[in-house]
Amino acid sequence: MREAARVKTARHPPKAIGSKAIAMNSSNQTSPFQLGKTDAQLEDFTDSYILFQETTRRYREAYEELAAKFESLTLKLEETNVHLQQSLEEKDRVSNYLNNILESLSGGVLVVDLDGAITFFNQEAEDITGFEQQKVLGQPYAEIIGLNAGRELSVLHTLDTGERLASREKELRQGDGCTIPLGFSTSLVRDEDGTVLGALEVFNDLTEVKRLEAEVQRVQTLAALGEMAATVAHEIRNPLGGIAGYAGMLERDLDSDDPNRRLVQKITEGVGRLNRIVVSLLNYTRPLRLNVHPVNLVELVEETTAFFAIDIERSREDIHIERRFPDGDLICRIDPEQLQQVILNLLQNAMQAMPEGGTIEVGLRTEGELGVLTIGDTGVGMDDEVREKLFTPFFTTKEDGTGLGLVTSKKIIDAHNGQILVDSEPGRGTQFSISLPQ
Repeated sequence: MREAARVKTARHPPKAIGSKAIAMNSSNQTSPFQLGKTDAQLEDFTDSYILFQETTRRYREAYEELAAKFESLTLKLEETNVHLQQSLEEKDRVSNYLNNILESLSGGVLVVDLDGAITFFNQEAEDITGFEQQKVLGQPYAEIIGLNAGRELSVLHTLDTGERLASREKELRQGDGCTIPLGFSTSLVRDEDGTVLGALEVFNDLTEVKRLEAEVQRVQTLAALGEMAATVAHEIRNPLGGIAGYAGMLERDLDSDDPNRRLVQKITEGVGRLNRIVVSLLNYTRPLRLNVHPVNLVELVEETTAFFAIDIERSREDIHIERRFPDGDLICRIDPEQLQQVILNLLQNAMQAMPEGGTIEVGLRTEGELGVLTIGDTGVGMDDEVREKLFTPFFTTKEDGTGLGLVTSKKIIDAHNGQILVDSEPGRGTQFSISLPQ
């Protein structure tokens, strides 16, 4: 019926319905002519209404379809936003993780962009170079780090040529003006597509490494020197015995008032001094065999100091010895004979450091699980150069010294798993501190 209505509607367009289209007489009756006309108008109205309803239905369906698509797009957009937020959070997490790794590295790390400006500078880089992190970011590498070693020994060379530098060395001038040895490596920084973003330089302070290398070299030299000296000492000792014997025989054959007798005595004294040097050298090169057992350090130091005090009373009345010992016992596992040699050597050095007299202070104290012995003087003291060479074999500042006393003392203390330190300044005296395990 709707299809018929549609066809009919197409043939008869809707007509307007007014107050004159349907007329009613005073008795509310309609004439046959008027009734037929009203039916046609109602039919047209019905067709229009049906068309309106159909159009409305289609609009409603289209709206509902559009609303469904909009809802679907909204859900997809929300899902996309969630994924994007998760990706950003993951990116931030990874970025913070990598930054924390770079900040916690024991070496300095810096990154430059394509223009050579510093874009990353970790905490260790700040500590090594002495430049504050916030002040170098965005600044040219050449102005901050400098090119004193040449551009070819810098991250800029890698940025220019793409050449990777590995395990190279150069000198760096720090922020305070000091120069330090630096070990470094460089490489390019690329993104996931291989595009160059900048260059990276990783570096370390080699000051301690260089010091240890020099120490190893010194030890190796001393070891070779010790072996040679021990061989020479054995070869010298036998002829010395012969010289001393013949000098003694010559002295007996000379009259007591013969002037040559004094020359023979000089020979004997020289032979004795050479023999002492040889003995000291052999003792230094010979492996120590300690007889370690618990010893009251207070008693040992007191006995040794008292023996030394008796010896110097006859020759040096201008030297006074002060003792600072604890009331109780101080037990340490030591070889008393070897440690007594160390104490006497330090007391002798203290006396010789005070040509015009002064005070020697001997002290004992406990520090944790260590027993600490201190021997100080009010003598001339020593400068940094002398202090650095103090434990070097054959180094001495005395005319008749062998340069082996302190070296042997250090060897003995090291054999006890102890430590010997020296504190001295010119004109303010010297103090040796010996730490021994209890």
